[in-house]
Amino acid sequence: MKKSVLVVGGAGYVGSHTAKQLTKNGFTPVVLDRDIKTKPWATQYGPAFECNLPRDIDFLKEIVHRYNIDSCIHFAAHTQVGESVRDPSKYYKNNVIMTVQLLDKLREIGVNKFVFSSSAAVYGVPVNGIAEDNETNLQPINPYGRSKLMVENILKDYYVAYGLSSISLRYFNAAGADNDSEIGELRENESHIIPLAIEAAFQSKEFQLFGTDFDTPDGTCIRDYVHVTDLAVAHVLALQKVSGNVICEQYNLGSSTGTSNQQLLDTIKKYIGEFKIAKMPKRAGDPPILIANTDRAKNELGWKTEHSTIDNIVCTAVKWYNNINKKDLN
Repeated sequence: MKKSVLVVGGAGYVGSHTAKQLTKNGFTPVVLDRDIKTKPWATQYGPAFECNLPRDIDFLKEIVHRYNIDSCIHFAAHTQVGESVRDPSKYYKNNVIMTVQLLDKLREIGVNKFVFSSSAAVYGVPVNGIAEDNETNLQPINPYGRSKLMVENILKDYYVAYGLSSISLRYFNAAGADNDSEIGELRENESHIIPLAIEAAFQSKEFQLFGTDFDTPDGTCIRDYVHVTDLAVAHVLALQKVSGNVICEQYNLGSSTGTSNQQLLDTIKKYIGEFKIAKMPKRAGDPPILIANTDRAKNELGWKTEHSTIDNIVCTAVKWYNNINKKDLN
């Protein structure tokens, strides 16, 4: 019999890719999400239920008992940095308070293995642009990053007090799409550079490039892009680790390779062609360089990136855009 895993926020971008990887690895993902009706393609890998936490928190008990669940992967969160600055209450209520309510209900019904979707935002602006995988340089600079760090600290306290086994995965710039184009990135208010640039290129719109005077070789900021499938694999490995150990750990997930915004746009042009780029002033708080040190994830989880070249990331993202918009690339 396949082991069932609760996937909260499993209709989202990383959540849906993780659900697919869980299925490939012999698990049954049981998805809870507030938005499954509009994303049937994202919930094709196991049972899926519309659930708006914390309103439907008692529904958890029914689902956990029905599918004999003892572990949870938690993706559900607000993720827009700018919005978190404008409305921090929304982020602390949803990302922190709701997570505590979820943890307490899970603990009450016997679910004691937890994988948490954290973020590189817990680091803020690391020295020299390299986020070392340790606890000495965690200085988030916005409410979104602080909300993720708060949950990480709560998980440490729950480990000590209640024996909750957890892993927090701090991922950097999630990007790309499923290699089979079954699932991919799709949001109402898109803010990520790759889908925005692809849309601008296909629709002959002007793309806004923020910052061309950073202290980097080409003047644009450098980021660490990691393919969403590699992230999904890491969640499965983390689940397997918490299932066999009572631990509380945190790991960076990235490609450990820096790609500048200009290099990224040049790669997109290779697949779609030229498009207009408007050079805009840099945004406050944007670090020039942000790259992950992933040594611990490699050594302790046995994780490695297999899909995270920038060419593959862009190629799969373009194919996904083509799939959902029925564009002809030929």
